Amino acid sequence: MSAGTAHPAAARPRRLAAWGEAALSAAWWAAPAVALLLGLHALRLSDAAEIGSLGLVTALRPEFCGALALLTISFFSGVLHPRPAPGVLLAAHVVVLAVLLFGAATIIEPLPRFISGWLHVGFADYVARTGETLPHLDARFNWPGFFTLAAMATRAAGMPDALPLLGWTPVVLNLLYGAIVFRLARAVSPEPRTAWLALWLFLPANWVGQDYFGPQGLNYAFYLILLTVLVVWFRPSPADRTRRGLDVSPRLARLRDALRLPAAPLLHEPEPARLGRGSAAGLMAAVLVIFTASTASHQLTPVAIVAAVAALALARRCTARSLPVLLGVILVAYISYLTVPYWSGHLEAMFGSVGNVTGTISSGAVQRVRGDDGHRAVVLVRLGFTVAVWLLAAAGAWRRLRAGRGDLAMLALAGAPFAVLALQSYGGEAILRVYAFSLPFMVVLLAALFAPARHARSRVVAAVAAGAVSAAFTAAFFVARYGNESFEQVRPNDVLAVDWLYAHAPPGATLVAVTSNVPWRSRHIERYAYRPLGLDLGPSTLPAIEQEMRRDAEGAYLVLSRGQYVFAESYLGMPAGWGEQLELQVRRSGRFRLVYANPDASIYVLLPASKVETDDKDR
Repeated sequence: MSAGTAHPAAARPRRLAAWGEAALSAAWWAAPAVALLLGLHALRLSDAAEIGSLGLVTALRPEFCGALALLTISFFSGVLHPRPAPGVLLAAHVVVLAVLLFGAATIIEPLPRFISGWLHVGFADYVARTGETLPHLDARFNWPGFFTLAAMATRAAGMPDALPLLGWTPVVLNLLYGAIVFRLARAVSPEPRTAWLALWLFLPANWVGQDYFGPQGLNYAFYLILLTVLVVWFRPSPADRTRRGLDVSPRLARLRDALRLPAAPLLHEPEPARLGRGSAAGLMAAVLVIFTASTASHQLTPVAIVAAVAALALARRCTARSLPVLLGVILVAYISYLTVPYWSGHLEAMFGSVGNVTGTISSGAVQRVRGDDGHRAVVLVRLGFTVAVWLLAAAGAWRRLRAGRGDLAMLALAGAPFAVLALQSYGGEAILRVYAFSLPFMVVLLAALFAPARHARSRVVAAVAAGAVSAAFTAAFFVARYGNESFEQVRPNDVLAVDWLYAHAPPGATLVAVTSNVPWRSRHIERYAYRPLGLDLGPSTLPAIEQEMRRDAEGAYLVLSRGQYVFAESYLGMPAGWGEQLELQVRRSGRFRLVYANPDASIYVLLPASKVETDDKDR
């Protein structure tokens, strides 16, 4: 055997290693397709009738969990391997995860979920038909940007309305959010692994459910794009900050010493991307256009943007130091002149909770723990999920600071949304919005817990820990996001009842329901008077219904439906069977006449007063 020829026994381990790498690579490439097919198959076999008080999770099949487990194992082995999987392969894993997480309800349920989405279809339909808005009809028409855009898009596409867009809007939006989060994380992370981990963890952590067809979903993208532009291209370089003494602060030095951090915890902050003057001017113009579009299409997101940009400026991590002032002027000018029909009669709703942080937290957390046992469990999972993300992000920020790779911009942006708690309760949803606005920056900090991992043993530990966190996030996601699915799903029979109303109720009629959980107003929003009573449901419900209908005795219709009953029982805490008892009272009262019925919904009209009086005398 010549000296240059390897001994067969010595070559065997190399061949085995090569075969092992090839097999691993093949498994990586096969995993997304297998997980997608298995997951879709399991979802198609799932039955919406099995959705219980914990929501969609009770209808999921074991095969679906297997698909998610396969996808998770494959992703983490690929991203934390000494030679990571190609970016296009990791992206394929992320796309499949988004489809399985945010498309699950769309595949299982016969109709697009969420009553608010159907309402937004009706708003866009009105703009498309008339070219106008109705600012006195609904507060949201004072911020009509989204509905105008949706009307233009549906008419340009030749669609009768936007209803076909409802089902897959969450998947599309979350893929967009994920792409922006990845770009942000890549700009501030020491290596690509951290960005991939941040992207992966962002998807199940984004359970809040504001990504449906509506202004808040689009505006969340505006929020992410605008802040990513500032972080990537408009931050001062570390050398410039050192030269100008921007990082020299006695308070920061004392805080650093108290936390036992190294002498320079921000030593290796990322450099900004290089820009010419023309490019910088173009990007700043884009920032202003995006903010103006957001100001004209949503009430809360522009406030969060101003708070975040102000935090960057105060932390001296934005070279456009006067930008928060300019954005504030745009916001105040719009509210002062273009939303007068709303704020002129709702000053208390807009400013009544300013400074009342305790009340805002109570309405967003304590007061939401109500309803039946299932709904209370869902709320507790949501609160626990929120706290867990924040604590893990704090641990990740600590690890970065200890390594001298802290990023004050990320810390400022993660903390800025908490200012919303001092400004607006937003109908009790302020904590949910704070969580959503802080989440992209929290997951970037959180990902630092698992990457970089320099040694083989630490990589194995990081992969196992990251996989465990991902599995916990994914399990909690289906409870936190879809826990209200018993009443957030839209039932076909409820829609059939509304269709009958639109076919038979004359224009100007009053449509009465016990709660707002009815899939109406997806069209004809201006044709009828919609009256969801929203009562403290109890013994006085039937008299209140009759009193409301007597105001339009000749043209009032009462809609009672399964969707309303489940909402009252699960969310409001009414006893089981309450809805059926109410309908029995309606029938026995002798004051109503049944005009339509299907297995889940009934419609009644009032009997003439003379007829009621005659019947009362006969009894």
